[in-house]
Amino acid sequence: MATFTVSVSKEIKEIMDRHPEINWSAYVKKMIEERLRQLKKFKELVERGEI
Repeated sequence: MATFTVSVSKEIKEIMDRHPEINWSAYVKKMIEERLRQLKKFKELVERGEI
């Protein structure tokens, strides 16, 4: 598995730290995967001429 590093501002990090119940790494991974699924679906619709 590859590693992907994200930088956030100090302010954002402080807010994230107030929510230790959230696994931020897993959350970001899930959001990236979801966006890639959306992009794939969009590409399929464009290729079929539906958009």
